[in-house]
Amino acid sequence: MKVILILSFLVFTSCTGKSGSADVYKAENQNEFSAFINQKNMPSDPNLTIDKSIVNNDYPVEIALYKDQRFFYHLPNLGSGKGKWKFKDGKLELRASRKIFDMYIEVYGGDQDMKKLAIQFSDRFGFKSLNMDNNNIR
Repeated sequence: MKVILILSFLVFTSCTGKSGSADVYKAENQNEFSAFINQKNMPSDPNLTIDKSIVNNDYPVEIALYKDQRFFYHLPNLGSGKGKWKFKDGKLELRASRKIFDMYIEVYGGDQDMKKLAIQFSDRFGFKSLNMDNNNIR
């Protein structure tokens, strides 16, 4: 019985990814996020190799924000999709509907200078707070 419990724990923890615990900072206004937002409307087929995006390879997740308040996400384990974002209470709130569940992600500053971002959300394993890396952001 102990072997089954230990194996179950190992399988469970290996599936959750590295969630970490990111420090988050609220923005004074939406302009503080402008460096991370592609200054174009979201194309019908976004290209994350050239568009600005935020990435966490450990979880893994990649998100591209666009000026028309839409976003594109890619989760290697679940696929890709699109949603809408808005600025509210010092953070960006991202919402997307999937067949199995609705996705809710909050985007914050990952440092006080807003040079990095962090995201918070809940998945089937619980609350996650992830530091994000920048991709194609100068």
